[in-house]
Amino acid sequence: MPDTREKTLRLALELGRRVGSHKIVDDPDILASYAKDESDAEPRLPDVALRAECEADVLAALELAEKTDVPVTPRGAGTGKSGGAIAAEGGLVLDCTRLNRVVEVSREDLLAVVEPGVVTGQLQALLAGEGLFYPPDPNSLETCTIGGNVAHNAGGPRAFKYGVTRQYVLGLTLGLVGGARLEVGRRTVKGVAGYDLTALLVGSEGTLGAFTRVTLRLLRNPPVMATLLVRFRDEVTAGTAVSRIVAQGLVPRVLELMDGVVVDTLRRAGAGAIPDGTGALLLIEADGPTEADVDDQVTRLAAECESAGAIDVLMAKHAGERDRLWAARRVLSDAIKERARHKVAEDIAVPRSRAAELLMGLRVVGERHKVVVASYGHAGDGNFHVNVLWDDDGFDPKPCLGDIFRLALALKGTITGEHGVGLAKRAYLPWEQSGEVIALQKRLKVAFDPRGLMNPGKIWL
Repeated sequence: MPDTREKTLRLALELGRRVGSHKIVDDPDILASYAKDESDAEPRLPDVALRAECEADVLAALELAEKTDVPVTPRGAGTGKSGGAIAAEGGLVLDCTRLNRVVEVSREDLLAVVEPGVVTGQLQALLAGEGLFYPPDPNSLETCTIGGNVAHNAGGPRAFKYGVTRQYVLGLTLGLVGGARLEVGRRTVKGVAGYDLTALLVGSEGTLGAFTRVTLRLLRNPPVMATLLVRFRDEVTAGTAVSRIVAQGLVPRVLELMDGVVVDTLRRAGAGAIPDGTGALLLIEADGPTEADVDDQVTRLAAECESAGAIDVLMAKHAGERDRLWAARRVLSDAIKERARHKVAEDIAVPRSRAAELLMGLRVVGERHKVVVASYGHAGDGNFHVNVLWDDDGFDPKPCLGDIFRLALALKGTITGEHGVGLAKRAYLPWEQSGEVIALQKRLKVAFDPRGLMNPGKIWL
């Protein structure tokens, strides 16, 4: 029986005849760019890649995949953090970055129809020029694509007020293994006909089908915005402020927390003059329809922070200051890498009321394993990016990561808030979900993909 590589090369030959051989990539040097994503998962060179340029290319690839029994890994820009875009079992990588048209923008219906390769930040800029707003804002928004965001149900800082990708996907067009084209969802504000397959597909990590079009719900762009930077002596006090803000029913656009290690990293990176004695920061943003509305939010937010023990509350005075604050926030992941020879980053989430407990627990985990643990993220959602840093080449991070996941679960949280399971967290999924729940998900996978060819090896061991 031929191995996967031999079968994939035969598929590539036929696929090149159908869609154009110039779209087929078999050069190992070019294929190396598809071997990894932004996760710590082991790279794997795919056998072949297809640079799809239209829906017909995608459907042709999926038809031939079934006929030749070749696994298919859909891929966007490769910015994911869980190994979801890595061809774990070889086969064909389906590169969708050239499917990058904005097909439609409707101001009347407040929706957009886009192809999966559209870059998220570029779409947001286009819509802003029309007075429209697509809220999800993952950290990699300048390079990540809508298709990848949908596959992982991406979030970002604004999720506290506006929600994650799933809340904005009205409908999807996708290809299934075998080449069938499926349309699910709607263009209407309301709709409850049948099962909500759109919601199921969002966050499915490319294991059910390959997206070719996405219908997105839009909002009007809020005209007024204010940004606050709040200093605290330690992260536990900052976590208490987060709990107070949530308990008072305040819903800022952004509520981001940075712990002491992260604050020190910003200071080393020269990201603004952060005074000594600062052990944690909150980055808070409020928006609304009028200056009076936003001023009222700012006053109440500042009062809760001060009541929790804030050192001071600073407001960005103009757009340039705000942009500098966000530029520092967005380079944090790379800046933290410079703190040690090795780094593993995970994203966990806990109920928002337990943010302070989580931060205290993470401090204990770091001390137990004699590593540096740096945490930052979307405190308004209870979603934290936890970075384990060490220099010893012989250190095994797995026991430390296990303790971090156990801590999150003990606080009624989850092992992943927005990065997905992919390859990185397959072993830990049974810690959170029962055997019955996992078995049901596997049966759903079979209903969409009976041969198990769509992004195999992901989510479950």
